[in-house]
Amino acid sequence: MKRSQVILDDDNDRRLRELASREGKSISEIVRQILDEYFAERERKAREKALEVLRALDQIREQTARCGVYEGDPVNEARDERDAEIEDVWRQWS
Repeated sequence: MKRSQVILDDDNDRRLRELASREGKSISEIVRQILDEYFAERERKAREKALEVLRALDQIREQTARCGVYEGDPVNEARDERDAEIEDVWRQWS
């Protein structure tokens, strides 16, 4: 454990001392408990946010899967189409 110093306003100091007295614990124990609960809640919220993002990505994935993915080669297809058009022009002139 590490020793830390915290500066509290009068109201928080009073409330912390009352809570420690009521629960029969030291102020340090109460502060550690409060911090543990605070960090656990922050981690829970971060996990929930990450799950929300993953759900949104799943929805996007589902939407794009319905549209399909073009697996052709558009550059070569455009070249072939252009070559065919050029051949047509040559045939018309020959």
